Amino acid sequence: MLKMNAGAWIGIIGGVIGLLVGVGAVVATAGSTGIYIGLGMLALFGGMFYLFYRLFFKPMINASRLQKTGLPGKAKILEVRDTGVTINNNPQVKLILEVKNSLGQKYTIETRVLVSRINPGAYVPGMELPVKIDPKNEMNVVIDFGSAQQTNTTAGQPNEISLKAELEQMQKDNETITASGREARAIVKKYTWLGVNVNGNNPYVELEVEVLPNNSVSFSGKTKGVIAETSVNKYQPGNEIFVKYDYYDNSKIAIHHS
Repeated sequence: MLKMNAGAWIGIIGGVIGLLVGVGAVVATAGSTGIYIGLGMLALFGGMFYLFYRLFFKPMINASRLQKTGLPGKAKILEVRDTGVTINNNPQVKLILEVKNSLGQKYTIETRVLVSRINPGAYVPGMELPVKIDPKNEMNVVIDFGSAQQTNTTAGQPNEISLKAELEQMQKDNETITASGREARAIVKKYTWLGVNVNGNNPYVELEVEVLPNNSVSFSGKTKGVIAETSVNKYQPGNEIFVKYDYYDNSKIAIHHS
């Protein structure tokens, strides 16, 4: 998330002062035509400044305000669209979100966010995100980056140890299921990134799936695993994947990568 720091404000104020000084100099030295030239400069550069303000500065100011004053909520990504805008080589995307406020009410909104070029799968349909909601306008919603980061890094080193233990146990359990379980097709119902990337940008995720055994009734379940960054799209809701499951305990499911 871009932030309006002191340097940005100094740059904006300096630019405005420079524009006014330039217009004043033109008016003072160009005679009667200087007024028209000055007005033209004001219209041109003023329009450019307004455009930049609407596209970049206003969203940053709004996001900064809501991070402090917004009401907490949850949102599920319904759709991700490319806006065609790139800032510092990082693409901006439009997220279509289903927001759930503190009263349990659901509604759909749109918001824009930058995506790191080294983590293009950061936002995918089905993912759940913490958000901040404007108490005066529920359609004004921003992603709660502070809450997401705090969830992942609050305890520092102890969290890293806990995470490592969780990943090792997950891998051990999945290897056991893969070795002795039955293979089946499954439909992904929900994809949730768990806030951690492993060995680079490979996301640690939880999938809710509908398992479709060949000779028995289908059933729902959840599984966790680390998937390749290049395979993120394969595991989106609605897609068919292969899993292994414990025939005697259907709650035990593992992603089958073969």
